[in-house]
Amino acid sequence: MSGHIATAPSLRRLVIAWFALDAVLALAPPLYWTMDGKTTPVLGIPAALFYFLAVGLCITASLIVAWLVEPSDEEAAA
Repeated sequence: MSGHIATAPSLRRLVIAWFALDAVLALAPPLYWTMDGKTTPVLGIPAALFYFLAVGLCITASLIVAWLVEPSDEEAAA
């Protein structure tokens, strides 16, 4: 057993949509934070830093889920 889970086409579509959301969040951050000049704290850290940490966590989680959903080589050959 390689640690992968069984996949359904709808689950694969969900992962693809999650990747698209990751791309939008990573490539189009809220520009008003950088132009504002204020550092509004979120959980004690500046909002812009919190945003980039949250986006990094979301991208990492989506990669792990995609790895779990991807069929193993034995399943793909069958």
